[in-house]
Amino acid sequence: MKTRYRLVFVLFTTVVIVLTTGIAWKLDFSFGSGIDRGRAPSVPNYIQTRREHEKQSFHRHHRIVIIGSGPTALGAAKRLYDLGQGKNNSVITILEELGKPGGLASSVRDDKGFLWDVGVHVVFSHYTYFDRVLNMAVPEWNYRRRGSFAFMKGSDDTRRFIPYPVQNNIHVMDKVDQQKSLKGLEEITKNPSTRKPNNFDEWLLQKFGEGLTDVFMRKYNRKIWTVDTKEMNSAWVGERVAVPDIEEIKTKIKEVDNGTDAKDSDWGPNRFFRFPKYNGTGGIWESVARMLPSHWFRFHEKVTAINIDRKIITVEAGTGVKTHYSLAYDTLISTAPLDVFTSLLQSNDISLWQMQELASQLVHTHTHIVGIGLTGQLPRILTGKSWVYFPDSDSPFYRVTMFSNYSDDHVPKPGEYWSLMCEIAEPQKSSNRAYWSKESLIKESIQALVLYGFITADMVVSKHYRRLDHGYPVPSLKRDMILDTIQPWLKIKDIYSRGRFGGWRYEVANQDHSFMQGVEAVDKFLSNVPELTYPDPNLANSKKNTDRTIPLDYEFVIAHYNENLDWMKPYANHTLIYTKGNELGPPFQFYGWERLKNVGREAHAYLTHITTYYDRLANVTVFLQADNLKGTCWKSVPVYISNAKKGVPCRINRRRYTEWGNIRFPQLKLDEDKKKNVPLLKANRTLGEVYQDLWGSPPPKQGMPFCWNACFGATKAMIHKHPLEFYQKAQGYVSTYSNQEEAHYIERFWLQILTF
Repeated sequence: MKTRYRLVFVLFTTVVIVLTTGIAWKLDFSFGSGIDRGRAPSVPNYIQTRREHEKQSFHRHHRIVIIGSGPTALGAAKRLYDLGQGKNNSVITILEELGKPGGLASSVRDDKGFLWDVGVHVVFSHYTYFDRVLNMAVPEWNYRRRGSFAFMKGSDDTRRFIPYPVQNNIHVMDKVDQQKSLKGLEEITKNPSTRKPNNFDEWLLQKFGEGLTDVFMRKYNRKIWTVDTKEMNSAWVGERVAVPDIEEIKTKIKEVDNGTDAKDSDWGPNRFFRFPKYNGTGGIWESVARMLPSHWFRFHEKVTAINIDRKIITVEAGTGVKTHYSLAYDTLISTAPLDVFTSLLQSNDISLWQMQELASQLVHTHTHIVGIGLTGQLPRILTGKSWVYFPDSDSPFYRVTMFSNYSDDHVPKPGEYWSLMCEIAEPQKSSNRAYWSKESLIKESIQALVLYGFITADMVVSKHYRRLDHGYPVPSLKRDMILDTIQPWLKIKDIYSRGRFGGWRYEVANQDHSFMQGVEAVDKFLSNVPELTYPDPNLANSKKNTDRTIPLDYEFVIAHYNENLDWMKPYANHTLIYTKGNELGPPFQFYGWERLKNVGREAHAYLTHITTYYDRLANVTVFLQADNLKGTCWKSVPVYISNAKKGVPCRINRRRYTEWGNIRFPQLKLDEDKKKNVPLLKANRTLGEVYQDLWGSPPPKQGMPFCWNACFGATKAMIHKHPLEFYQKAQGYVSTYSNQEEAHYIERFWLQILTF
């Protein structure tokens, strides 16, 4: 009997302990009471023991949490998905405070039918991976050539549109400002400074001289950044600011003085851009989100605290009555503003307070978006313009976008309505709250647009407003020191803070950069592949980054000028176009669309593809000209794939090619080339000499078989018969002129390259 009572007592005591512990754990974890009191939530010993066991278990799922759902977050999520994560190897959770993805790249349609973005976003890219994800996500795009200007008052009190970049187009200024700017440029040309600038103002003076810096640079930068240029560093500049060519400027001024039209300079990575036909910038990221498993996303869920010792996030969920829960992670990717994010952290690490103090010293602007929906038609003065900069103080905005020029979908009825979107920068610490109110800024914006003659007040039919607490991440003098301290500290704790404000580097804060920061963070913690974009902005911005691709079984590579491409519609999802013509964009969506210099005929395009993707080629690549298989090509596109797999790249001309000198072209062809204004540039080397240089041995005496018209298919193994250096050397022969004889040499070599 006593034994039975003892057993009952032990069981009862055990139940009480378990229930009590469970209730305490539930309270701590569900309601975050420990976090709210500024300490780590208490975790029962058996939970800790279980977690330690799980950490040591090879088969335990890796828990990845992403805070936010803008471009950076979606870049990370897309990369995880492409790498097969989230199945049996990891658990992925995306926490978004709002009700839809997009973040600072979202869009909204007002009750009058006007669509608005969160500021100006256009798509141009330094990354192949980014391009191809967006191509798959969004089927229809508008392609535009940038038309950007500064609208500013000169010394003669006349306002002018000066093409962007201003420093390359001072010939448009009034004579006083023009000569003042030119004098400063001449002075720095004669006496260039080799001293490293201490701040952005010194950099401006070194690159543009006192005149241009005073006429435009200081005024505009003060307006957009809201701080003095002496309070900013110069490390961020990179490709963001064009350095002028003084000789070109002088030539333009002479042309204007002589009464001739000087061509305006065109510069910058975004001189060509694209924009979705429908649903604005936000539509891009909603489409990317739809490519991912829906159960990864948790909307209307706000992070309120993060215990980085326990790796526990406290989340507030819901839109009405709030609930709270805790979420464990192994790796955390945060796209929240770094100053806000660090304020949420809790730890026993004594250095946490230092990190929070440093993050609080980061500088940012507040941005106000004022959208003006208008009736009627876009005035002639704004036709062909994408956006305009405003350095003068007689308007509140620093930039106005002709938003209806981007897409007809931005207005209720194209042709009857149009729209302007104004961006206004407010200092991080500002006074005069009445001025920065919604009503005041809308009123001031409309008055300035009327003053400039862009609109009349009676044209306004819709007014949109949004304030962004974090508008621009200012590259302050202390920024890099702060980031170089905080980011390594976070990484040690398995946290990657990336994105426009998560990384706080404006120089890599466009949509392509932000997306790839997420992609590269994933590659870093999964495979230890070094990041590029965040740690080395200048290198990332200096080239097209092609090191990540979405693998295809087969791919069509098309050398294009201005030919009709309708015949490739059935294969568009597997087609990469290398265009050398003047079309702004493809007639319909392809897998890829790359713009090249018009040199080296089709050989240059083919060799560009091989040298760029040598280690990442499709299993079969079909190389074709855009002339719809003219000449002796096979007339069925799929035939190239099947025959390449059999080791037959093209329709072979059985007559061996034995003429190793210069090519003897028919006079008819030479005359036709002249008529097209692309006369043949004769080579300094013979066909045999180029063969000797490429293969390292004399050309075969018996000649070589060949195929005409440069249409062929090749497996990866065929192309890899030669090392990358072979193709790079061949490319060097065809990189100077549009119709050079060496390109015809390469056309005759392809069969020899792929099969012998």
